[in-house]
Amino acid sequence: FPGLILAMAFVVVFQGTMPRLDAVLFALILVGWPSYTRVIRGEIMRVKTEDYVEAAKAVGCSDLRVIFRHIVPNALYPVLVIASLDIGTIVLTTAAMSFLGLGAPQGYCDWGQIINFSRNYIRGNRYNPYEYWYTFAIPGLFIFFFVLGWNLLGDAFRDILDPTLRRK
Repeated sequence: FPGLILAMAFVVVFQGTMPRLDAVLFALILVGWPSYTRVIRGEIMRVKTEDYVEAAKAVGCSDLRVIFRHIVPNALYPVLVIASLDIGTIVLTTAAMSFLGLGAPQGYCDWGQIINFSRNYIRGNRYNPYEYWYTFAIPGLFIFFFVLGWNLLGDAFRDILDPTLRRK
């Protein structure tokens, strides 16, 4: 099911019980947590079968030491990479909800809301249709560069933290 539509449904449901920004945040958490749990579970299952974990158990390390010293640190990097890549998705989803009127209330500075306010100026006037191009292009470029920056940071995290890339 598309995450944006599900988040919008959650925002509409929660809007009466909490402030709108809290409803947006809670909706994004509800939509996003399953992917993190799948990644965490898969990485822990993968790491616990590695040779160094078996060696630590054979030496006589306690289960807590194996978990906190070997499994968790080696299973954590994919979650950091996915979280840094998801920041861009969260910003795009929040901007889309604000554009549609479900995000931040009026008076807050939000990129989606700024683009929503500039809808009347997109066409310009009859003789110069591109007269007010900057009213929607500048916030759109800011969204683009913000998301691009977080994606590049997530890619750099993957390159730095992925032990399989260092072996090659």
